[in-house]
Amino acid sequence: MLFISIKSIALLPAVAFALQPFNTWEHERIQLIDVSIHFRYSASGKPPLLLVHGFPEHSRCWEIIGPILAEHYTVIAPDNRGTGDSSLSNTDNYTAPAGGEDLRAIINFLNITKVNVLAHDKGVGLATSFAIENAELVSRIILIEYPLPGFGYPTTVYSPSIYRDWQLAFFAVPDAAQFFIQGKFLRENPSLPSQYANLRAGREKQMLAWYFYHGSYAAGDVISNDLIETYSRSISKPGFLRAGMQYFAAAFSDAEYFTRRINESGKLQMPLLALGGEASFAPKSAIDAAFSPVAANLTTDIIIKCGHWIDVEAPVRVANRALQFFGNGTEIPKVDLSWLDYTVTLDGNFGSGKITAGTNDTGPA
Repeated sequence: MLFISIKSIALLPAVAFALQPFNTWEHERIQLIDVSIHFRYSASGKPPLLLVHGFPEHSRCWEIIGPILAEHYTVIAPDNRGTGDSSLSNTDNYTAPAGGEDLRAIINFLNITKVNVLAHDKGVGLATSFAIENAELVSRIILIEYPLPGFGYPTTVYSPSIYRDWQLAFFAVPDAAQFFIQGKFLRENPSLPSQYANLRAGREKQMLAWYFYHGSYAAGDVISNDLIETYSRSISKPGFLRAGMQYFAAAFSDAEYFTRRINESGKLQMPLLALGGEASFAPKSAIDAAFSPVAANLTTDIIIKCGHWIDVEAPVRVANRALQFFGNGTEIPKVDLSWLDYTVTLDGNFGSGKITAGTNDTGPA
């Protein structure tokens, strides 16, 4: 069995050549109460591993990490509600509990009884809610680059940190963020002077270029134009930028939720690894302080030569650390997803039949 131990991302092409490319993974879609969720999955027959992305990314962010993990696991990579190929929520609900329910619905739909979880950025909130409400399903969990609201996430931006964290406040006002990023006023006023023409197309790409550069260790080497184009196209779809901003606006209600639920149910008991990039969520003591009140069985670590964007800055290093923490998954039942090749999960127009997080009416008999 292959165990990857790589010290240099420069070695990645030689390794990736032998792996199942992410763009060959299967697609699936299920209709839930208020949203249609799309996910990809690797070859079945191995213990399941759930990957949960953050903003402004979608499931494509796992195109390097995912295939490495798929050597040992059946990897399931959903697009969070309002991102990628998932639909917008028709209730405009982008809270952590709502996203956690989506994850529960996917796992239930696939008849999975135990799963490992790895989450990044805003996906940490969704994955943690999933673990709180469904502790019996989660074997081990890795949370990367995101302190939970109520436990370290900055809901107030003070002057000393305004350069670092100003976007958290800006994005938390979706109407304003959408107005300025999409250039709505300029597009609706075509008679403005020609020097403003480039602004009528919106500023999604410029915003993301700044966002990725601002949060990276060495952006010039890893943040490609293709990456910026991919995610700017995604958030430029009608309603998707606003959906992304709603995850930030939900931080205040998420803080109340996490504080209340941790107080009610106590710390998470499953082994939890919290990671931060050395140029972002560091030093290690900051990670300890954020997750000690949340996890009873906590390990923390720093990802060296990395900022916030772990999927492009240090994908091999992160995948290798994840495999060390998860092990070979022998304590988790293997999952057979071959039945999905012959199963209809929608009934037109993204499906009118609803699958709730607590039922599974369309899985294998």
